[in-house]
Amino acid sequence: MRVAAVVMLGLAAAALSLAPALPTAAADRSFMPDAYGQIIFVTPSRNIGCTYIPKGGTEMYRPDDGGPELGCDRIGPKYIRLILSASGKAFIFEMEGDTACCDDVNVLNYGERWKAGPFTCTSAETGLTCRRKGGHGFFASRDGYSVD
Repeated sequence: MRVAAVVMLGLAAAALSLAPALPTAAADRSFMPDAYGQIIFVTPSRNIGCTYIPKGGTEMYRPDDGGPELGCDRIGPKYIRLILSASGKAFIFEMEGDTACCDDVNVLNYGERWKAGPFTCTSAETGLTCRRKGGHGFFASRDGYSVD
């Protein structure tokens, strides 16, 4: 009986070691607002940089709808800005020559998730995904981008 129990435990352990690994949840990351009250972060590649403006805006900028607002700039291969406001779908702005992006003080590493206000962004090697509570959001990478 003991031998059978040991064999069963050994088989169960072997089966678990061969099972595919379950995806791990993204680690939460937070950043302090800068002197202007906004939060800025970049992806590890430095190709995407985001600026979070809290509800009510900052001394430098007040969103038309009062905020909050999340804007992310993708540098290449073509410079675009993706904006997610307090309501509605995300917007895409194709821009030429804007050099506002990408300070590297705060890095949202691959596998990390950032949250502020109604927004959540997750960084992965495949790109950056940002969503607002209620479902709308965007995805950006060097290979492409999309909004919904």
